[in-house]
Amino acid sequence: MRIRIPIAALALLLLPGVVVAQGRSKWFGLTWSMASPMQNSKDFVSDYSFRGLGLEWRQLSGTTSFGLALNWNAMNEESFRTSTADQADLTGTQFRYINAYSILLSGHKYLGQAGGPRPFIGVKTGTYYIDRRTDVGLWRISDNSWHFGVAPELGFTVPMAGNLQYESFYTTVRYNYALAAGDVPYQSWLSVDIGFAVRR
Repeated sequence: MRIRIPIAALALLLLPGVVVAQGRSKWFGLTWSMASPMQNSKDFVSDYSFRGLGLEWRQLSGTTSFGLALNWNAMNEESFRTSTADQADLTGTQFRYINAYSILLSGHKYLGQAGGPRPFIGVKTGTYYIDRRTDVGLWRISDNSWHFGVAPELGFTVPMAGNLQYESFYTTVRYNYALAAGDVPYQSWLSVDIGFAVRR
């Protein structure tokens, strides 16, 4: 399973080279990504995160698009608690971190009129690489694993005026759900992205 997921991730990375030749409008986006951990992720770290980055490519056709999205979210927390590792209990001030990286295929449907502000809905699916770490004094407990996941999202794009009509600001709200993998339970968080896109 650990071998198959990296191979699938590589296939996703190669996909743009196959479809770009179709000659449709292309969308390239860069976003600042914030995250709020939920469920199992919130049990590990509970603080809202302002550290994240997203890169996105979409191939537009009428009122729909498909594409590829690369995202990173870093969530952390400082707390005083007890953790168990290797049949030993560690008590003290803990620094906990989740670094989540995703490579996702995407599909979107756009509402409204072309050339104006447009809401859109979409879904992304692919692979997540999640690294969880706990630092307690001189001790470090960590695990990292690949997960299959899905991420439905809602968004809104606003094109700029005049000669910049092919540039736009956009924002999305996305629920990331990464299925359990090995001994690591499912992970989930809500992402809020704010960014800038260029159509070429």
